Amino acid sequence: MKRDDIKKLLGENVTEEQISNLLNAFHEKESETKKQVDDLTKQLNQKSDYDDLKKQLDDINKANMTEQEKLEQMKKETESNLKQSRIIVNTAKAKEILAGENIDDELINRFVVEDTNVTIAMANKFKETLSNLRTNVEKQTRESLSTQDLKPSITNVAQDGGAMTLEKFYDLSAEEQDKFIEEHPNEFNNL
Repeated sequence: MKRDDIKKLLGENVTEEQISNLLNAFHEKESETKKQVDDLTKQLNQKSDYDDLKKQLDDINKANMTEQEKLEQMKKETESNLKQSRIIVNTAKAKEILAGENIDDELINRFVVEDTNVTIAMANKFKETLSNLRTNVEKQTRESLSTQDLKPSITNVAQDGGAMTLEKFYDLSAEEQDKFIEEHPNEFNNL
């Protein structure tokens, strides 16, 4: 702001002293405002630095905690892998015990557990059960075949030698009678 601008605003009767006082007050306010803006900018920069420092500290803490968490995660993965490897080994042992048996893998997986002794005991018990079942079925089959009467019964054999009689001939349908006459003319004459 210039002196001429102030004169126009306040009028022509304004003194130089009033103009100087007004300009000084204006410059003081402007200086105070500039100082406040500088202070706020400085605080803002400090806040930004604070946020950056806080983020760095959080990252460091996170990295330290992450190391601990990584160790925990690795421990969990190791335990999980150990459990899976035991189950795989026990599955192989169960399949070795049950070799030669036609057993589905899903059925084997049902009695495979992490404990090797339990898995082996269950596989042996299962094999023993299958063997007993097979033995019992074979025994029952042999017994039923050995006790079965293989002689034909008398009711299965025609008593009259299967010869055509006049009574049998009349029981036949008309087509069957014609067929019999064509195929067996001598027997028909003997009726």
